[in-house]
Order: sequence, then structure tokens, then C-alpha cells
Amino acid sequence: MSWKSRANGMLSVTAVLVAFGAGYGVRAGGDTGWLPPFGARLSAEPLKKIELVQVPSGLRMADQRMADNGSDSAVVDTSAPVRRTYKPDLKPYESLDEVRRAIRDNFVKTKVDDEELTYGAIRGMLRSLGDRFTRFLTPEEYKEFNEKNGGEFTGIGARIDLIEEYHGSALAKPFAASRPYIVEPMDGGPAQKAGLLKDDVILSIDGKSTAEMSVDAVTSYIRGVRGTKVKLKIERKTKSGKLDRDATFTNMDVEITRDLIEVHPVNLEWLPNRIAWLKLDEFNKKSDKEVGEALKQLRTGPKNEDGTDQGPARGLVFDLRDNPGGLLEQAVEIGSRFIADGPIVYTRERNGSEEALNADHGNYMGFKIPIVVLVNNYSASASEVVTGALKDKGVATIVGEQSYGKAAVQVLLEMKTGGALIITTAKYLTPAKRDISEKGISPDFVVKASPEDEKTGRGAQLNKAVSVIMEKNQALASRAP
Repeated sequence: MSWKSRANGMLSVTAVLVAFGAGYGVRAGGDTGWLPPFGARLSAEPLKKIELVQVPSGLRMADQRMADNGSDSAVVDTSAPVRRTYKPDLKPYESLDEVRRAIRDNFVKTKVDDEELTYGAIRGMLRSLGDRFTRFLTPEEYKEFNEKNGGEFTGIGARIDLIEEYHGSALAKPFAASRPYIVEPMDGGPAQKAGLLKDDVILSIDGKSTAEMSVDAVTSYIRGVRGTKVKLKIERKTKSGKLDRDATFTNMDVEITRDLIEVHPVNLEWLPNRIAWLKLDEFNKKSDKEVGEALKQLRTGPKNEDGTDQGPARGLVFDLRDNPGGLLEQAVEIGSRFIADGPIVYTRERNGSEEALNADHGNYMGFKIPIVVLVNNYSASASEVVTGALKDKGVATIVGEQSYGKAAVQVLLEMKTGGALIITTAKYLTPAKRDISEKGISPDFVVKASPEDEKTGRGAQLNKAVSVIMEKNQALASRAP
């Protein structure tokens, strides 16, 4: 029985990433729309960033993309959502109601929004769990979360995550508060056209301070109706120093017109010697289909100037750098492109029970060429599921930097009010049953990112991936009769 049929028998679920999570989660897309795992790189979640569990209702996710991200990018089973009903036990909330009444009757501001107080109380409860991936989505945020996993949204086209303790210029008060920052502006998107750069910190949105603002809230404020404008106060580091006080910054107000952002997560380029460079940005509903279409081109290779085929690919660089994760079913299906059978990933629930999600043999494409997977510390959740599977099965060589380390398994519960809770319920393990929580996946060849990698992806890490493929091809040629 396939993992799909077992999952459908266990629970009713809906497509929900994770991660802008870090996972988004973690490159998740907070957007902005594209969140990564919380605190990817700097806080070590987006949208870094997507998940699963045996629950009678709700959905299972493997990270977040925070797919919504991060900010969360989430890995989730897909089906129709079912709302959970609990018999209320009001006694524990008497103190909460006392506080709410005291605020209403005594706080200096005469107008206090009960809904905002309620949302704040919910978020406070979740923070007390000490799990940065468990979170609450308002009805608006939940709607955006679903849109993001569908592969398109209206926003500025930027991946966003959080710096947990930001020390910037005098304008960044209060100091040491968390702040959202740009993980990466999307190519050709409104943010890139407006001049936003990687690592720009967002101090305010339409005049509202972003201090201690969640990635979901940042996304909610930045997104809006297509054609409307949003004003961001941006802080950019112009000089680093050994101490925070030695750094220098520039501040600017940037007005950006929101637009429809269609996320095509796959990009294929051909490198010399018929080596394919396949970049996957996130695991949304389009990912497996687009990966499959790109991989079919490896059978014929690049085109000559006259339109003829040069011949099959001689190697594949599968680039998962800055990928915060996304839908778990997509991770399993994409892993199945390279693995014929056996587990792609295990889930371990809180009672210690384990379940294998096995490869879908119908997706297997049987490549016999050298494969290298590129990862960095933004690669989270679903991207770690695929990387771990290809590494443990001996299908690929891993090059780059330690991955993010988001092995959270979560369930999404839809609320009567239209919002949702995303709660960590278990963790996932690689096929060799390695727990990568907070550790990530170690590359076979550790290569730090060069400036070229940071800007275009065409630096030391990609060069090493190509050299590994060339060496493997030379070794194969020397053994050929």
C-alpha cells in the first residue's frame, strides 16, 4: 500500500510551507508571501521552513514554508480539512478573563480590541511551549498560508525571516527585539525592482514598528490588494565591525506596489559538459510536476544551435540551497524520482511509534548519472527530507553547508473562527533513522558560500558540485572496458 493511501486512511487533511518557514518556516516566503523557517540562519526556523501526524482531523506537515513560512513553509498531507471540537474547560481561563477586564477598565487607552487581546493570549500560550514552530494563524493569515502553498499570491515578492535579537542603528529601538529581514527578493518581483537586497532589515511597515512582530504578521501587513502600495522603512548594514557598535547603517523609505506573484519553483540551466543545474526553490503544489518535466529534459540534454539534441545529461546538480521546505507529499514524490522503493522518511510520534513514508515507484525515473545535492543553512524541512533520503540511499553526494535542522512534524487544526493552529506533534527521521533536529544534515564536502554564491549561486559551491560530477565520470570512464 502506498504512503498516500495509508495517510488518507489515517486522517483527513488539507494542503497548507514552512516555510517563507525555516523551515518557512524557514527560503520561505514570508512576503511577502514567501516565508522560511523561523529564524533561519540568524536564529537557527522558514519559513527554515511542513509536516505530519496521526490525528483524526487536521493536517500533517513536515516543517512549516512557514511554506508558509516561516516563516514558515509547511510540509503537509493534502485532503479536506476537518475542524476539531473540544469540550470547553473554562476554569483555567478565569485569570485570563480577569486580566482582560482589568485592561478594559483601567488601561490608559480607552479603546482596547478584544480580538487582539485574545490573539495575543493565544500566541503567549504557544510561546510558553518553547517551540518556535508551533504557532497560531488568524483567519487572514490562514487564507494567505493556503494561497502561498497554491503557488501564487499577491505581495512584493520577497522571502522573509526573523532575526531574533537585532542590534542596529538608533532607529532600530527597542534594541535586541526580533526583526524581519529579507532572505532574498524574488527575481523580477516588485521588491527587487524597488531595490531591496538580501539581508535588508524591515523596521516598519506603513509606519507600524516590526519589533517582535511574527513572520505571519509581517506577511499579513505586507500583502494586500494588487496595485496598492506598501511603505517599508529599510535598514541596510553598510559596514561591519568586530562589535555591534562599530557597524554602520543606512536607512531608507521604500514604497512598493503589490503585484500578483506566481511562484514557479523550478529552474533548469545547462552547464558545460552536459551537466544539468536544477534549482528547486520550495515544495509547493507545482513542485513535483515541474521537477518531473525538467528531469525529462535530462534524457535528451541541451540543444545545439540548430535545435538538435546534444545527448543525455552527464550529471545533475540538484540545488536545494535556500529552500525552506513546503508540502510533505511533494517531498516524498520528488524523492521518489530518484529512489525506487523503501522509505523516503520516517515519522516518530510522541509515544515513540514510527511510520515509514515509502517511495512511490510510479515516480521513479532511474537515472544512472552522478547526482550532487547542494544545500546550505537555509535548506530546511522538506528540502532536508529529500537531501537525507538521497544521502542515506547513496543516490547523491551532498555539497555545501550544514542544513537548517528542522525535523518538526506538525498538525494543522482549523478553528471555528476561520483561523488555525499549527502544533508540533512529532519529528521525522531520515531513512537511516537519523534525527537531524537542531543539527541538520552534514555535507559530504563542506564548502562555504563565496560572494558569487550569495549573489548568483554560481560560486565555489556550484564549482565544487561540478568538479565532483566530473571526477565521478572520469572514474567511471577509467573502469569501462
